[in-house]
Amino acid sequence: MYRNRLPFRCLDGPFTIALNSNGGLQQVAEKENKAQDDFRPKTSYWEALVHMFRGTVGTGILALPFAFNQSGYLGGILGIIAITYLVNYCSVLLAICSRELGNRKKNNAVLTYQSTLEAAFKEGPEIVRPVGPFFISTTNILLIGTQLGSVCVYIIFISSNVKAAMDPYIGEHTIRFYTLFLAIPILAMSMVISLKRLAFISTFGNIVLLCSVVAVMYYSTRDMAALSQARMFGSVAHLPQFFGAVFFASGCLSLVLPLQSEMLKPKNISSTFGVLNMNAFLSGLLYCLFGLLGYLNFGEEAKASVTLNLPQHDLLGKLVQIFLAMSTMTGTALQNYVSVSIIWDDYLRSIVKKNVILAQYCLRLAVVVLTVGVSLLVPNLELVMSIIGTLSQCTLGTIVPCVIHFLTFHKQPHHFGYVTAFAKDLIVSVFSVFILFYSLTSAINGALKGT
Repeated sequence: MYRNRLPFRCLDGPFTIALNSNGGLQQVAEKENKAQDDFRPKTSYWEALVHMFRGTVGTGILALPFAFNQSGYLGGILGIIAITYLVNYCSVLLAICSRELGNRKKNNAVLTYQSTLEAAFKEGPEIVRPVGPFFISTTNILLIGTQLGSVCVYIIFISSNVKAAMDPYIGEHTIRFYTLFLAIPILAMSMVISLKRLAFISTFGNIVLLCSVVAVMYYSTRDMAALSQARMFGSVAHLPQFFGAVFFASGCLSLVLPLQSEMLKPKNISSTFGVLNMNAFLSGLLYCLFGLLGYLNFGEEAKASVTLNLPQHDLLGKLVQIFLAMSTMTGTALQNYVSVSIIWDDYLRSIVKKNVILAQYCLRLAVVVLTVGVSLLVPNLELVMSIIGTLSQCTLGTIVPCVIHFLTFHKQPHHFGYVTAFAKDLIVSVFSVFILFYSLTSAINGALKGT
């Protein structure tokens, strides 16, 4: 339903913003008291499953044929299964721990990602409590960094698709040319204060994304020209790009806690046949199918976004590229809104006392300049997507939930209890750290070489 909720103040007065399942923002009225919240309609199992699936399947799915090109068709299927299991396991851990920590509080509080981490350190062993503030601050920085990094991916994605659509008609230009040109509408949209307008626009983006995925599936099944040349496994050197693309596509961890808090039966989100497990099965199946079909059709030519492989002079293909660029542009404004909110509330609200509105506009301008600047410096969709996907999922998506799980349930009746309770967490954490350093090292080397 919502990824997270953030208190914010602007010209419209105080409110709470919620980042919904496809990167869209919705304005949520502040509750006057808990009694009013109890009368709010709760989400059923099936409604929650629909919201979770819609939130998981986003623009990142368009990179999966490229991911299969890096791993081979069998390697891609096995990799998606492994990563889907990994991400889902950590999502289940987060849901269970947040619910447990909330129940330990006197008021059965509903916890966000950040407050769950804070509560876990308070409940954890005394020896680790001194490092809690540093760990929490680092997590907040990662949240902001990956949020801004996602915007960079969106900007490069937009520029690449507009370039592919327009170059045949106006002549070939560099991707930096289109990035500079598109910086103007991106800045204008990021300056919009009213969330109501942005939420309406994001609905359009969701519809366009769904139609575009259907259109790409149609193109992918028309011709299996690359079937005879398809590889079972790819090169080990290309695995970091595969991990980055799949991690970027499968990120939905920030949806878990807000959705759990709105469910009629919160435990149904993490049960055996609960929302998370069923969503992992359905989205993993779709990812395997979409990535495999795209790879078998485009083969070695599969690009970082499969929309860039669409026929150059095909009207439907051009419409898909343009409309997807438009919908993703609304997403950059919404993502920037969340970044501004986190920076303002956590770092600037207590400092800025005068000209608050002007300061907020300046912050928005700085965020857009920063993300556009990074996109101009590294206009490589594969590279930036690999870095952001790996960084966000291998830290916020896997390692942090495992840490929360240990801190929450660190009291075990006997030593063997630690093995049964945390062995899988240790394996997941070690694997995530390995993938993180391996992928980031490869990405940095690629950036230095200009690839």
